[in-house]
Amino acid sequence: MTERERTELHTLAVCRTCPRAQAAKNDMIGRLRDLPIPSGMRVLSVECLGGCPWPSAVALNAPDKWRLRLTRLRVTQAGDLLHAARVYLDSADGNLADDHLPPSLRGHISARSPCHPKRSDAALSINIMSRDGATP
Repeated sequence: MTERERTELHTLAVCRTCPRAQAAKNDMIGRLRDLPIPSGMRVLSVECLGGCPWPSAVALNAPDKWRLRLTRLRVTQAGDLLHAARVYLDSADGNLADDHLPPSLRGHISARSPCHPKRSDAALSINIMSRDGATP
């Protein structure tokens, strides 16, 4: 993977539905868009990150890296979240220890998922085929 591919595929996903009333009060995605996003990191608003018991979830994700979900976040932590995104972007495997995070985010990692290698175009085409073998 080239350096350009490595940085272009990093994602900070922000849950917009956890729980719905809390998401409206805690406009993390709006606050993040007001701050400088690290080069090579894209911010996405997503439906659900599975952190419902601990509202206000985000996830850091990239091919060949561990996926990290952080929960129980407040909009005031947006700057620290972007700092953590920079650390994740620069890390070799994405499996960050709490002491690599800003102090306000320590103890907020609620899930770690093993890395998934970048899929080839052939694998993607197989995955989007319908049951009858036709592509959508």
